[in-house]
Amino acid sequence: MNQKKEQADRNLPLFQRPFRTRVRECWEHFAKNEAKLRQLIDQKADSELITEQLDALLTPAFEIVYAEVGFNGEKHELILNLEGDWTRLFALTYFQKQAPESVLLHWDILVGRQSRGDKLDNYQLRIADNAVCAKDIQVWTKWEKQKAKVSLYCEDLVPLLPERESEAYWLAYVMLDYAVGELAEMKYIDALEILRAPYAEPSFTLAQLMPHFMEQLSLSREALFDAERYCELYCGYQMKPDEEAHDGLRGDVFAGAGCFVPLLNEFLSGENRIMDTFHADGITAGYFCFPLYGFQGDDRGAQILDFRDDTAEMIEKTAGSDSFTYIGGASGIYYGYLDFIAWDLKAVLDAAVSVFEQSGIDWVMFHTFRQDVDGITLFENAAK
Repeated sequence: MNQKKEQADRNLPLFQRPFRTRVRECWEHFAKNEAKLRQLIDQKADSELITEQLDALLTPAFEIVYAEVGFNGEKHELILNLEGDWTRLFALTYFQKQAPESVLLHWDILVGRQSRGDKLDNYQLRIADNAVCAKDIQVWTKWEKQKAKVSLYCEDLVPLLPERESEAYWLAYVMLDYAVGELAEMKYIDALEILRAPYAEPSFTLAQLMPHFMEQLSLSREALFDAERYCELYCGYQMKPDEEAHDGLRGDVFAGAGCFVPLLNEFLSGENRIMDTFHADGITAGYFCFPLYGFQGDDRGAQILDFRDDTAEMIEKTAGSDSFTYIGGASGIYYGYLDFIAWDLKAVLDAAVSVFEQSGIDWVMFHTFRQDVDGITLFENAAK
């Protein structure tokens, strides 16, 4: 019986405390108790005390969260870090957007480590008995299709390479985060190499990297730090469809577009790391599958895309943007797919039934981004 219930919960993960609820409760808790955290920061209290207080304020929403705090001269800062995992972006950005005005009076809520700008030259990072100074780091870049290969030399990192290479690269990546911002580092730096000897040609300092990135990418400083912009960067893809695929598991797909490609890649390869992380926080990612035989004419492709986009807009309007986030979709030989993140799955499914019932579609199925679960038929036109 327990196995059947566990499978049912994976098929239809209607959490008792969905992420929307957890976030609301977390911000209420934060608002009531954040004054103590500000006091600890102002008093330059021991970092362990600050970390303990910060964890207590954020754990109502997150099973695991990486965060830093500080003071920028006007407000205190809460910085939610990705720590090398791009899939954290959507949940952290959602959490940021839900911050109440009472908190924003005292706090700037930021996603990703921020650039230290002109102050970076004076910055030092230490791990165990090793210290690295930003001013001692030389950087070379090679760009291709808005992606940079970065080569970096620092005399203090070289001794770590033989046996403590992972520590050396962690130090290097964090320094790059403080140069261009964590989001820009993760999005636009395609490869990093720590050199054992410097190149002969002129190099950049870390402090010079931000204007260099802005010039290469034709982006403003604000755009490089804008987490919401990164959530809306769509990527198109094409696949070879399987003409025998009638199970709704996307085998019939020939083209699609999305802003959360790692999630789709994991699904297609049968992996569940992202979904397991989401479920730990009460988040569901899934898609609606619906038949395409009703779309006819020379503009059939355009009809399908318009239907998907209009349906997503109506579901968001009905469920609320605090419950539903549209992340793309795909077209197959037989079915269309509308991809989303549900911060409150029950609200999303209720809205979807209401919207699809009025759409003229004969049926719609919900499926999470797991291959080892069953789809759930949400709506079926009994007259057809």
